[in-house]
Amino acid sequence: MKPILNLIWRSLIFVVWTISLCFLPPKVFANNTVVLLYHKFGDNRTPSTNVSLDAFKAQMLYLKTHHYQVIPLKRLIMALEKKQMLPPKAVVITIDDGYKSVYINAFPILKEFGYPFTVFLPTEAIEKHFPDYLSWKEVKQMQKAGVDFQDHSYAHHRLGFVPEGMTESVYRNWIRKDLKKSRFIFKSRLGYEPDYLAFPYGYYNKILIEEALKLGYKALLTQDPGVVSEDTSLSLIPREPILGKEWATMKHFIQILHRVDLPLFQHKPEIGFLKQNPPPEISGILKYPQRYLPGSFGIYVSEWGWQKAQFDQKTGKVFIRNLPVLKRKVNRIAITGIERRSGKPAVNFWMVILP
Repeated sequence: MKPILNLIWRSLIFVVWTISLCFLPPKVFANNTVVLLYHKFGDNRTPSTNVSLDAFKAQMLYLKTHHYQVIPLKRLIMALEKKQMLPPKAVVITIDDGYKSVYINAFPILKEFGYPFTVFLPTEAIEKHFPDYLSWKEVKQMQKAGVDFQDHSYAHHRLGFVPEGMTESVYRNWIRKDLKKSRFIFKSRLGYEPDYLAFPYGYYNKILIEEALKLGYKALLTQDPGVVSEDTSLSLIPREPILGKEWATMKHFIQILHRVDLPLFQHKPEIGFLKQNPPPEISGILKYPQRYLPGSFGIYVSEWGWQKAQFDQKTGKVFIRNLPVLKRKVNRIAITGIERRSGKPAVNFWMVILP
């Protein structure tokens, strides 16, 4: 009788342990990691892509006083590749386009705080000495100080759009030609080929992703808002843009630091070119449906704003149907919910493009 009771007891312990695993937070990341995206600093000529110096200093100070750990982009990528732990409250700082204000205004502030950061360079602008952009001398000076430089393409074309009249094969060649040229310039000027590519203007599709990966990029970064977790794809790393009138405010900055990822098994429509307009539904299958409050789900579409979503508890599907025709060239779509354990908003964004 005693051996039978021991067997039953061990079986119950195993069942309880197995069930508890479903509710544990992710093991790989001590916390969700936010990748910040900046463009210009203290340049009021273009307010839509600018952050004031007072706001930027306040944001960097907030990270310090609230014990966020700013880590290099390389460390984040390595953690995704090798399933490594990251520190709690990890944040990554990235800057697109390589404007002069990076060197003049942002670099001294970031150096003062001791924060690592990555700048994505459109190499044609640097090569041809466009007046608003960094020089190679400034790039190398920052590089010696530990700043990381990665690729933002050569000509900064909208590589996610197919130019009118191009066949798929010509389009693929056009992408390859641009990126190869940029990689060659990196090698000749800085001594290495870049490991990471930030999509110009944040636009992407499956063809662009395929061609970039073939050329050897280890990670591809978007301008889709969102949070990085162990479920994030290396070919679609979200970043939180900090710019403009609303998105550069401290209120918004604090909000995005308190988001978490909302992993999906799949979503409809898929990324890239929209195959059917209007789509039959916008939906996502939650990877961890038990993590979220059932009545908290919403769906966002750039063109329409936020809508309350339906949730099928049996399948874990969040969805909306009976949709109008999409008219914008580009729409970002998001599925959102509230994490049950923390009460934090959970988000997952992707992009669709009208062909």
